[in-house]
Amino acid sequence: MAHPEGVDAPTTVSIAAGPLVGPILRRVVGMLAARADLPLDRLDDAVLVADLIAARAPAHVLHGTVDVAFEPGPRTLSLRVGPLRPGGGDALVIDAAVPGVGNVIEQLADELRVAPEGEREFLHVRLEYAGAPN
Repeated sequence: MAHPEGVDAPTTVSIAAGPLVGPILRRVVGMLAARADLPLDRLDDAVLVADLIAARAPAHVLHGTVDVAFEPGPRTLSLRVGPLRPGGGDALVIDAAVPGVGNVIEQLADELRVAPEGEREFLHVRLEYAGAPN
């Protein structure tokens, strides 16, 4: 598939649910957020979102893997988590609430939505730098 100049193809990782989900997602998100030229504060936000997804997603996946597709853009990073079991997208977001802080994913994401596809669904999260050129 051809991509317009300057647009990267999505990067997809499939990690066996277990102790390596967090470290792997953290490194991939950090690398791709830097490639997307996100400033340091948004890079930190992206890593925090990845940590929460890594901690909560294994309880909601359809199979024994946490699958995430990453799509960096100009000063943006989009994540597509899934396939998740029916209701898993909303449950993952609800599970990401931190006592005394609230729902961190909802607070940090510029876009957060659950997309059902038949008997499965996907969680879409987009982080962007507010000063991103249009």
